[in-house]
Amino acid sequence: MQIIAHRGASGYAPENTLAAIRLALEQGARAVEIDVHQTRDHELVVIHDDNLKRVGRKKGKIKDLRLSEVRAADVGSWFGARFRGERVPKLTEVMDLLDGRTELQLEIKAGSRFYPGIEERVLDLIHKRGALKTTVVSSFDHVCLYAVRSLDPRARLGYLMGLTGFKTALKECAELKAESLHISRRQANARRVKAAQQAGLKVLVYTVNEAKPAARLEKIGVDAIFCNYPDLGLKA
Repeated sequence: MQIIAHRGASGYAPENTLAAIRLALEQGARAVEIDVHQTRDHELVVIHDDNLKRVGRKKGKIKDLRLSEVRAADVGSWFGARFRGERVPKLTEVMDLLDGRTELQLEIKAGSRFYPGIEERVLDLIHKRGALKTTVVSSFDHVCLYAVRSLDPRARLGYLMGLTGFKTALKECAELKAESLHISRRQANARRVKAAQQAGLKVLVYTVNEAKPAARLEKIGVDAIFCNYPDLGLKA
């Protein structure tokens, strides 16, 4: 069972920062997951929330802020003093750091209804970097996934199930030609894992940070887990 570094090594460093991703690589992660939003000036940035409230900025959503405004925020100090000065990275910076050395699980947090043109921009960057084979594009926004598929029949897609019913999820995965179904720990059971795999899907489960539940998921045949501690397998 593969361990995917969830937002980088986010148990040890501030999530979705270059520091967290760098540490994940140092810990031997073979796959890294990140979250992508789009600024007012159409820059792709790596951050989980659609705002900067958690790092002290009270007002403004990412979509309404320019890149310079987003980059002005210190997104490391909340985690620890030694990370003071960490900035929201651009997607280009993350891809530069990974440089094709590991698989990238790239979650688009919202599609064109919220961030006009984001699917095309993400795909354009993936192609420019020659990263089509090493990048999986995922989203809870299934309209976004359909947009990605319409733009590129070769894109690798991961389907985040969320509140969608399991049967509907399998149907849409087939329509999208998705390669993986991403479900929560609560949603994961042997029946669903078997059904998804029989439908030709890999099953990825989030977010699993302890050895005991990880072992249970491995026993029922889960293909990979998203984990804040990429070295969990070494500690188990």
